[in-house]
Amino acid sequence: MKKSMIILMLLIYSGFNNPTEGQVSRQSVIDTAERVFDWQQQHPTGVGLWEWQYGAFYSGLMDLYLVDPKIKYLKSMVEMGNTYNWAIRPRPYDANVLAIGHMYIDLYNILKDLKIIDKTGYCLDANFQRDPKIPDVKFKDNRYWYNWWSWCDALYMAPPTYAKYAAATGQLKYLDKMDELYKITYDYLYDKEEKLFYRDDRYFDKKTPAGKKIFWSRGNGWVIAGLTKVLQVMPKDYRNVKFYETLFQEMASRLKDLQLKEGHWPSSLLDPSLYNGIETSGTGFYCYALAFGINNGYLNKTEYLPTVEKAWKLLVQCVQADGKLGYVQKVGDSPAAVSSDDSEAYGSGAFLSAASEVAKLFK
Repeated sequence: MKKSMIILMLLIYSGFNNPTEGQVSRQSVIDTAERVFDWQQQHPTGVGLWEWQYGAFYSGLMDLYLVDPKIKYLKSMVEMGNTYNWAIRPRPYDANVLAIGHMYIDLYNILKDLKIIDKTGYCLDANFQRDPKIPDVKFKDNRYWYNWWSWCDALYMAPPTYAKYAAATGQLKYLDKMDELYKITYDYLYDKEEKLFYRDDRYFDKKTPAGKKIFWSRGNGWVIAGLTKVLQVMPKDYRNVKFYETLFQEMASRLKDLQLKEGHWPSSLLDPSLYNGIETSGTGFYCYALAFGINNGYLNKTEYLPTVEKAWKLLVQCVQADGKLGYVQKVGDSPAAVSSDDSEAYGSGAFLSAASEVAKLFK
């Protein structure tokens, strides 16, 4: 029997409410998150720390720090920023480079040192001076696909940085710019019937061998996790706040129904048979977003808590003894097979974000 299937069978017999050893508590959540952080720190992937993969990791680390303010977490973030002189990779129209901005701005809110965000602001300002100004969110056969938010992952990378910068500086124009760009991508990639996002326009007409539409788990995880981070800082009286709240609730409801009984979401959301196994990066982002929804009154606790509980238990079971989070789908843009040994920094980041919100469930 495959190791992944054995883990899934074990999960069926474990639970938040199991009064035996291993019962979930706030401390157990914090301790497991620390192990995942420690392992990731000791096993760099070789990718530059300002790239999107580590942007997601440091975004998750900041989430964890805000509920468990350990000095080593703060030290890791400050050392990273100092190494790059608090810079954003010089591709201002590419959403991916803005992922590290999540952490920069949150850290600025703690340390109040303008050097932490001045380069982020410079990068964001470039988007007010575009030439040409006409949006082009086509991905297929578009040599310059990265100049606009033409892939759904972009809705994690860039919007929180715009929204956080607006909140930190009090300049609403950055939130308005985010809103403008977000709606363009939403109109192009969101399937209003399925309440899910296509990864990009190459998937509009693609189907799995079983004839199902292809909606990538981590892709939609990027979207709802980014949406979570936007809602955390968006003013409740913002003129378009209802759009984001409604989108969050629509996606949450759809995702709740798509969770497998073992606790994870399949790599191809509508066709679990395509790649039959665990995938923790999408699952981590969903656990994070749904727990946030419960903690902040967007989602009914009675209805959604079982979904979060199953997801968290699955994720913890995928953390190896040394703290390595396995079953993280490798860098890609579509559903794919995953092994127990696969791990990436963004998967650890999703886990840390999930831990930050699951810990809050234990008041």
